[in-house]
Amino acid sequence: MKLYIKYMVSVRCKAMVEEELQKMGLPHVVVDLGAVELLADITPEQHETLRKNLLKNGT
Repeated sequence: MKLYIKYMVSVRCKAMVEEELQKMGLPHVVVDLGAVELLADITPEQHETLRKNLLKNGT
């Protein structure tokens, strides 16, 4: 599953997204500026939690 993340424009943003994915236990293979490749689909609840955590961190 590929997720696109708005405003992910710096290396700091990339590190923050990767950190949040690891905290949530979401396996991923690629983190690029603006996109994340997950190894499995996520539930709507996981998606919302990830969204809230990234907004809280300013990403």
